[in-house]
Amino acid sequence: MSAENTENHINEEKVISSRIEDNLCMKSVRLTINVLNHVLIFLIVFICLWFACSSGINLFNLHIILCVLGYQFFMCHATLIISEYNTWTMFIARRYKKHLHWVLQVFAVALVTTGTVFVILQKDTHFTSIHGILGLVALVLALVSLLNGILVMFSHKLSSSAIGVFWIKFFHYISGIGSMFLGTGSLCAAFNYTSFRTWTGEGDGFILTLIVFTCLFTVLIALEFCIATGIKLRTRSK
Repeated sequence: MSAENTENHINEEKVISSRIEDNLCMKSVRLTINVLNHVLIFLIVFICLWFACSSGINLFNLHIILCVLGYQFFMCHATLIISEYNTWTMFIARRYKKHLHWVLQVFAVALVTTGTVFVILQKDTHFTSIHGILGLVALVLALVSLLNGILVMFSHKLSSSAIGVFWIKFFHYISGIGSMFLGTGSLCAAFNYTSFRTWTGEGDGFILTLIVFTCLFTVLIALEFCIATGIKLRTRSK
């Protein structure tokens, strides 16, 4: 082997080694972020459920329990399933991930809808606060995403145009992520309620921390979702 060929071979090995290291680094980062998401979700959901259960079970507290479980637990986990780096589903086949995604999404919407009905039955005035308005819009988008998801399942039959299929999936993704963000906004507004502040016995710093943690895992989940679906679309287009 000539000196030139030897040098080219060494350079190729360096490039391959660099790509492997970059891939491992990215995989480690995404796995770490995924674990962080799970920890933050557990923390926020635990605190909210603790607050709801601390004063007994009534319609209002059931509203809190069902909506928090619906938005911050099941809907977030349904979105995380899409990622190949989600810790508890990374070794599950893709077709089963789709089934899990839909089961969790349907369960999430059912919980949120029931929780909304409970608070309507408990209160005389409805959807006048920022919390209530954001929650209502989040529910509407969740229902839109769920119905649009049915079209996604049959998109290959409904449209022979690649552009048509793209837009069907795009609206499903946007409405789902939008619902998750609005659900987060509604919860963050609820953190400022006097009843919750009194129960925690903490000042503004603790409330701000809860808001930051809730917003953080929502943004990270949305980012991971965009990366996962972007990679999927790019792979299919090749």
